[in-house]
Amino acid sequence: MALLFLLIQQIIVASSTYFIARLAQSLTEDTISILYMVLFALSLVAVYVPAYFCVTNTERAKYDAHKLYNDSFHTVFLGKTYLLSSDDLQSTATTTLAQESNYTLETVIDSIFDISALVLNVLFNVLVIAWFLDGTLLLGYAVGIIFASTFVHFRRHTLKTAAKTDQQSRLNLTAKLFDSWDNVVIFNKHNYTLYNNIVQKSFATAKNNSVKSTSIQHINSSLGMIILMLPVLAVTAFIFNKNWQDAATMAVLIATLPRQIQLLQMCYALIGYHTSIGVIKTMLDGILEVLKPTTVDLDTYIQANQIRVKQTGRIFDSAQLPKQGRVTLVGNNGVGKSCVLLKLKDHYQEQAYYLPAKHNLYFNYKTDKVHRGSTGQQLIKQIQEIQEIREDDQSTIVMLDEWDAHLDRENTQIIDQYLDELAQTRLVVDVRH
Repeated sequence: MALLFLLIQQIIVASSTYFIARLAQSLTEDTISILYMVLFALSLVAVYVPAYFCVTNTERAKYDAHKLYNDSFHTVFLGKTYLLSSDDLQSTATTTLAQESNYTLETVIDSIFDISALVLNVLFNVLVIAWFLDGTLLLGYAVGIIFASTFVHFRRHTLKTAAKTDQQSRLNLTAKLFDSWDNVVIFNKHNYTLYNNIVQKSFATAKNNSVKSTSIQHINSSLGMIILMLPVLAVTAFIFNKNWQDAATMAVLIATLPRQIQLLQMCYALIGYHTSIGVIKTMLDGILEVLKPTTVDLDTYIQANQIRVKQTGRIFDSAQLPKQGRVTLVGNNGVGKSCVLLKLKDHYQEQAYYLPAKHNLYFNYKTDKVHRGSTGQQLIKQIQEIQEIREDDQSTIVMLDEWDAHLDRENTQIIDQYLDELAQTRLVVDVRH
């Protein structure tokens, strides 16, 4: 819809060029056309009407695009619990979803809109001016654009490499900033110093890569613009020399000269976007690459013969799970107890409820203004809410990973009793710290 209003807007802009050219022609006939003067003035005002709809529809498109990416993120990652074993993927994926995807999609939509506006503006106005002056002007622009595009094409690899490095350093910086709260607020000097040094280096790297990428784009755009201007200026000089005694043609040439200068500036912007297309494509590929996660084989992290059931002392066998009761997994650190829970969740999907030791899962009690409490108190509320889940959404298996970490003895005993009660109707599989 935005592009439709953009088309209307650019037709109005081109009509203003037509009206001013007609007005200039009338001056050579010793008369001033009031009609074309009024139409020219009206075209300058009327252009803002479609411009309003262009802006509002473009803004809608940005949010729709971000929502579509969010929906795609859900489609790709929903239920793939085994991916929780990859901290790097989690950091990259969440940073991309929260920030980089929005920035990239806004850049893509703005670029599409701007490129379309520039192309239509240049095309319509060059056609109008060439119709009044000389068709050779079209040849000048065509040759200039071909030469400039060829130059940019041969520079695309350098641009793409710089853009990819710029995006990666920006993602790395954003990921580090997500760790700021604990390191800054807690202010253990050792941890803060390490964190701050890394962040400062990340800022410096991101800044240098961004400046480098922008510099390469600007240099290529400037050189492309010079290449474009040469044939256009040559043709304009030819038309001037050919018609310098023709008052009507010279009047049109002089009247449209500001517009022609504006067209050259727009061509410069177009070449700039041409150099940016590779950059934008690299950014888009970057956020789409996140939606293609590699499969993680959890079995490589699990030492099955080292994991036992506390209640029976036997080696845990996921193929022989009871329908209800309590199964507490025990074993040395690093044998893969947490990965066993991830594997069970991945297998049973909606039939299993998985509560990690550290998470940002949404609970109803968190929507209340007064929901603060100790770690133990919040965990009790979470387990109570799990117990109250309506029957049609009830999971037959409830799994908790290292739920007793950072709990005092009193809260540990209280939660342990809650889990025993829950195990009377469902299967509870938990890993103790």
